[in-house]
Amino acid sequence: MRVVADINVTPIGAGASLSSHIAACEEVIEEAGLKYRLHAHGTNLEGSWEEVMQVVRRCHDVLHERGAPRVDSTIRIATATDKDQSLEGRIDKVERKIG
Repeated sequence: MRVVADINVTPIGAGASLSSHIAACEEVIEEAGLKYRLHAHGTNLEGSWEEVMQVVRRCHDVLHERGAPRVDSTIRIATATDKDQSLEGRIDKVERKIG
């Protein structure tokens, strides 16, 4: 099953600046070959349920390897059985309605 997910993976106790840790997670996503879009509060992903969960787990592993003693994730997942969904399709539909 294909899913569209919004993930926010946050290292805790790894210092005040998070940008290098976020970049490390973005590299994990890139290596997985999933469609994604970084935004101000996380990343939208498109892939199979298993692929998305593997990426989240790998992000946790990478952040722990980088010295974060704790990692917290917030994940929102959308699934659909009545039609295909994609990141672009969901955004395009709203943008067409606003102009």
